Amino acid sequence: MSRVTEAPELHRNGDAPAEHASPRAASFDDGQLEGAAIAMGGALHGSGSPVRRKAKLAAVTTPQDSSSDGELQAALDREAAATRRIRELEAELAERSLAEDTVTLTTRLQQLERDLDVYREAKRSAELAVLDTRSVWKHAEQRIAKLRESHTYRLGQVMMNGFSSWRDGLRLPARIAEWYRDYRHSLSLPGDLVPAGAAPEYLQLSEIALAKAQKDGLAAAERWIQDQRPRGSVLSRVLLDLAKQARATDPAAAVALAKAAAEADPNEGRVKLLAFTLMDAGSIDEASAILQEALRAGAALNPTETRRYEELMALERFKGQGVRLPKPVSRKARSTRLNILLYVPQSLPYHWSAISMRTHALAQELTGLGCLVRVVTQPGYPVRNAGASRKSGPDVVDGIAYHRLAPVEAAPAIIDHYAREAGVALGRIARTLEADVIMVSGDLEAAYPAAIATRMTGADLVLDCQRVASTTDATPVNDREALFRQADDVLMTEASLMLARWPGATETLAARGIPAAKLLMLGENAPTFKQDEKTPAWRSDPALKDRLVLGYIGDPYEDLDLEGIGDAFDRLVADGLDVALAIFGVGSRFLKLHERLSHMGHGERVLFPGRPKVGAIAEAYKAIDIFVTPTLAGSSRTERTRFELVDALMHGKIIVASDGPVARAILGEAAVWIDEGENGLAQTLGRLAGDTSQRNALQERSAGRAEEWRGLSSAGALVERLRKARAVSSS
Repeated sequence: MSRVTEAPELHRNGDAPAEHASPRAASFDDGQLEGAAIAMGGALHGSGSPVRRKAKLAAVTTPQDSSSDGELQAALDREAAATRRIRELEAELAERSLAEDTVTLTTRLQQLERDLDVYREAKRSAELAVLDTRSVWKHAEQRIAKLRESHTYRLGQVMMNGFSSWRDGLRLPARIAEWYRDYRHSLSLPGDLVPAGAAPEYLQLSEIALAKAQKDGLAAAERWIQDQRPRGSVLSRVLLDLAKQARATDPAAAVALAKAAAEADPNEGRVKLLAFTLMDAGSIDEASAILQEALRAGAALNPTETRRYEELMALERFKGQGVRLPKPVSRKARSTRLNILLYVPQSLPYHWSAISMRTHALAQELTGLGCLVRVVTQPGYPVRNAGASRKSGPDVVDGIAYHRLAPVEAAPAIIDHYAREAGVALGRIARTLEADVIMVSGDLEAAYPAAIATRMTGADLVLDCQRVASTTDATPVNDREALFRQADDVLMTEASLMLARWPGATETLAARGIPAAKLLMLGENAPTFKQDEKTPAWRSDPALKDRLVLGYIGDPYEDLDLEGIGDAFDRLVADGLDVALAIFGVGSRFLKLHERLSHMGHGERVLFPGRPKVGAIAEAYKAIDIFVTPTLAGSSRTERTRFELVDALMHGKIIVASDGPVARAILGEAAVWIDEGENGLAQTLGRLAGDTSQRNALQERSAGRAEEWRGLSSAGALVERLRKARAVSSS
């Protein structure tokens, strides 16, 4: 366990410490020292004979010098204590300014007033709805009474009573005959009581429309369903199914389909779904207006819809007030050892992921350069282990201390409230740990609280751009993107330094107006862990032994084509190649792939051992010959850097990947790009499996590319830049 330096005692009541009780100044300047020396010399000069004066001077000089040094040191100590107290008071003032931000309070008050108006309108609508409900209830009672008089009801009653006893069973044929005679002389049942068959009609049309959308596109499917001219309710439900299918791939088309569904059948559910579809597509103003109108009309929200409504209102507030930061406190005095705090969403030992591996690798590099590095996770983490948030001390993994913040009341989606609460919590622990630098990813959820914390503590803010930034040439396509773009610009201006994580990112950030002095290309590195002696020898497993092993180690990303890996493996086995498959990871998608391959008859040549421990990662890579990472069609990984590719490079693996700008920038000539076409992955792997010389050449390329990344990932340049920045700010 690492020891945490205790913060100086805070005097919350505003009283000065005991050493500040004297009305005299806490420190004095050189002029005062010189005046005191002149006065003392004059007094000594006017007393007695020269010999006596020399004796008296010899007797006084030594004690006077020692007492002056002691007084000077005491004054310096009091000045340092006063400086610490001033910084503490400034931090408290920053916290109070966040809590009493007039702009934020005014915005919140305006929203409450508007919500009150919506409630009043909804109450009036509800009162009218009560009258309508009573009318419908009376009409329903009349229909029920009429139904009881119908022949259908009488026949059901005869059949149910006929089996109540053996005597009634004997009378059943006579009663049915009596009912049939009455029925033949009666009128037919009213048409409105016959089932309309709306549900079967909707299911049939929806199935055909979705198939057409997948084959011919959404526009063709919409034209087809409109040409069928179904009733409004059926048309609306089919259009909503098409909108749900298009929500991820084509938000604009999803919005258009949702609007058409609401026009076809404008009921409460359709209108709410339209508002939330607009929200998913990035609209703020239009979605809020539609949802507010539905609430005024008396629409009710279930718990999930209420949560999403609060998120929408938070976006609307954030759009009005923007990024709100407290006034900066005075800079912390520069120390000889750089104290760095990494603020991350997840970490070891709870999550084995790209984020946690990247964080640990950076912490190890910085520690090796003489920096004091601590990791702090976002409030409430880890979610699945609530007791870990209340631990008395940090978790320590290979000498790196991981601190946990207690949960805050606001959810991360409520960005304005969450940023203030998380920022204050982070600022307090950063002040306790005496952090000089707070390093955080460029995501708004993390960067906004970190900016607040740096203002509270006087530390430097470093943004780690782990996602690919868009240029200023790209126009925001919706309200939310424009809002987040503005917030990014504010936070990038606030940052002292910005780290680019992949080749070409510095040019992209420079296009957004970031000066070259604030940019640093850091690159990636893989962490090193102490070897676990209990690690299984996976390479010796009967499923993998003496075979060419394909594999993957990492997270089950949504754009990772795991099903394509299974299909390609099945095809390779069918072609007679002696290959095996090893997948190291945790998730339902991995389990489904394992079950599918077992049903195909490949259970004896596949291995799914789960996620390896940190001390067994190297052994997991040793079990794999070719690292396979295909991307699903219609998706791209251009939004994030791909740590799994760097990690595989560092372990010297041959990498077969889908082509893309980020993958090409990371792998360069060391990659094998998957062929286009339905069976492209199988064809690519088939060529590699049959060519040993090509595999050896690719192995050498991977090792060379890994050395390039090790040279690029220079944490020493980062430390040098941080020390220079602290020196300039201190001066």
